[in-house]
Formats: sequence, C-alpha cells, structure tokens
Amino acid sequence: MILEGLRKRVLHAALELRRSQMARGTSGNASARDPESGMIAITPSAIPYEELQVEDIVVISPAGEVICGHLQPSSETPMHISVYRKRPDVRGIVHTHSLYATVFSVLNKELPVITVPMAAFGPVRVVPFRLPGSQELADEVVRVLGTTERAVLLQNHGVLCAGNTVEEALECAVYTEEGAQVGYLALLAQGLNPIPDEYVAAMKDIARRGKAL
Repeated sequence: MILEGLRKRVLHAALELRRSQMARGTSGNASARDPESGMIAITPSAIPYEELQVEDIVVISPAGEVICGHLQPSSETPMHISVYRKRPDVRGIVHTHSLYATVFSVLNKELPVITVPMAAFGPVRVVPFRLPGSQELADEVVRVLGTTERAVLLQNHGVLCAGNTVEEALECAVYTEEGAQVGYLALLAQGLNPIPDEYVAAMKDIARRGKAL
C-alpha cells in the first residue's frame, strides 16, 4: 500500500478529531505530506470518521491529482495543497470545527495568547470568510499564515492548524480549542488578560528550540 504508515497517522488524527468532538459528522479534515515524494495523504470527502479504514485515506500529488484511493479527497484539498506549496516546513495539517474556537471566528476576534501552550504558536488571527473548498479561501489562509504562523481561525467556519507533522498540527488544534474555551469563559467572567508580549516571545523561543512549555 502506498504511504501506508503516513495514511495510518492521518487516520489516527482524524479519529482523534472525532473522539475529542473537534469535528462532528463529516466536518473537518486532516492530511500529511511525505517529505521524500511530496505526495499527500488526506482524509476523504463526506465519509464519517468512525467508518474510515487506512485504505480510505486518499493519496494525492502536490497538484491535487489522486494517486491512490477509491474515494474523493477532502473538499478542502485546495486549502491543504496551497499551504504545503507555500510552506515547506509544514508536513501536517488539521482543519477542525471545534466549538469555542469557532465562536471566536464568528466574532471575527483574534485569539490572543492566554494560556502557556498557546505561546508556541499564538496569537491566532482570523482569515476573512470565503466559500468553503474554494481557491479563494485557500489563498486567504496562505496569506494570513504567512511564513511562520501555525494556526488561523476561519471566519464563521473553524480552525486550521499546521505543523512539522500531523501529530504536531493536531496538538496545535487541541491547544487552540483549550485557549478558546478559557478565553470565552474569561470574557464572560470579567475580560481577557493575555500573557505579556515579552513572556510570549521568550516562551516561543523555548518552543522553537524543542523544549516543552
């Protein structure tokens, strides 16, 4: 089976998105890029995660052509391949509809660094709304991610997180949702109190050196 190990890892990420309720029904998607061939393993379109098997994970070329698999790749394939094309450092992507982070996206409100784990990748900016699955959305995601960011909110839509691996992208999505939950509750109670910028910069440097926060 082509890229069997990579497809297993994408399947595991997809099942974790479902288990944690960061993706419901057939929403959300996950992918990983093989660093040697450039081929991408990505979840299929419109298939409930709990029904997926390893062979259901689709392998596509860097241009989006199906190399291996009997199902259609995710409808958000343009977003994935556009990020991979722009960011050689990215080898894994997850797109979630996690509840509290999506609330911030509906408010069109940047999610500041309000928890320690978020210092590795925050603040999380908002991508203006574009039609799901469109190249226009993909282009906006690439623009807002820039050359270094790892997470963005998709206005009225959800979250995209990128990482050096699909596992790293999944971890980023988990901490984005955790930060959004804390932020939402803090707003209800009194107001957000972000971590000071100088400490965010110091912790970001620690994270870049591969040390745990």
